[in-house]
Amino acid sequence: MIGNLLFLVNKLDEMSRLFLSRPMADVISGQDLLLILAGQAALIIGYLAYFRLYARRVGWMGRIALRLLCGGGILLAIGHVTFLSGLAEYVPAAILPYAEYLFILVLLGLLLLISGLIWFGILNLRQQVLSHWRWLPLATGVMGFIGFFIFSGEQIRATFLVFRTLFACGLIGLGLTLWLEKPSEAVTVR
Repeated sequence: MIGNLLFLVNKLDEMSRLFLSRPMADVISGQDLLLILAGQAALIIGYLAYFRLYARRVGWMGRIALRLLCGGGILLAIGHVTFLSGLAEYVPAAILPYAEYLFILVLLGLLLLISGLIWFGILNLRQQVLSHWRWLPLATGVMGFIGFFIFSGEQIRATFLVFRTLFACGLIGLGLTLWLEKPSEAVTVR
């Protein structure tokens, strides 16, 4: 939840500019190394916990969907390290030009995460795996797909920010469902 809350807050400056016509300072900049690394670590830990809990409750198709979801989320978190402008101080100059190629992890991670969310969401609607908000994985995946694959572009537009915000809120909600879960016996989804 913490990592995705930071993901949501990261675009507050753009939301303020587009929705309120008021510019504001960037809440999280590429110079905030410790904050960003802590957020990425929280995301990775969250995705590992999500997989660990729900993989026991699903069949083989559900485990594949969870691997896509969680693996994609982890790749996305690792790939976002390339956005750290303050990283240049800590990475050897010979390696720095190649660090930009890690951006491919962001694209691949996003594709896998959204595919896994949609697939897991469909399976969860067929046979409930989550104890709360069984529709949330599918809705979150659809919001992410619409935002990142239909409305994204060179310029940040209001429509993209609406779907990105809904996607971030859905991911926060998935973290909350994980937090609210009580261990139960395995349920098999086919």
